[in-house]
Amino acid sequence: MKNFEKQVAEFEKNFYADLKNLRINIFEEILRNEIFQNFYGVEIKEIFFALSPIEQNLILRALRLQELSKGRRLYFRLAVQSLFPHAKVYFNSGKWLMFLPEKKSDSALKKIELIKILFMDFSNAEIDLYFEKSFGVFDTPRTMRLDEMILY
Repeated sequence: MKNFEKQVAEFEKNFYADLKNLRINIFEEILRNEIFQNFYGVEIKEIFFALSPIEQNLILRALRLQELSKGRRLYFRLAVQSLFPHAKVYFNSGKWLMFLPEKKSDSALKKIELIKILFMDFSNAEIDLYFEKSFGVFDTPRTMRLDEMILY
């Protein structure tokens, strides 16, 4: 009898874990379908489907978290760092400062535009982008290299 109870408990645990994962996948597929049907605009659709499948999943995951919070929390920083893992993102005086340690490219600019539209509050929509050379942030030694930074 104890073995049967143990098996039932194990089944229940696995069932709920599978159900949780299934709900996440369904929710993300609904968001993917909304993007495909131009709910967020034609430009977003074009940029989103130009991303790799892994990048699409990262954006969908951040978008799902934002939707589940009912807009009370924006996942702008998470979205940026999902697509640009080594990016540095700061907010200063009503402006986003963003350093992307790569060469400036149309692809990177389109990804930032996608993130800006999907994850940014329009009252905070100003972004200063820095490619290749960082900006200096006082008290952050990794950004304070005088020969490699832009003073802000």
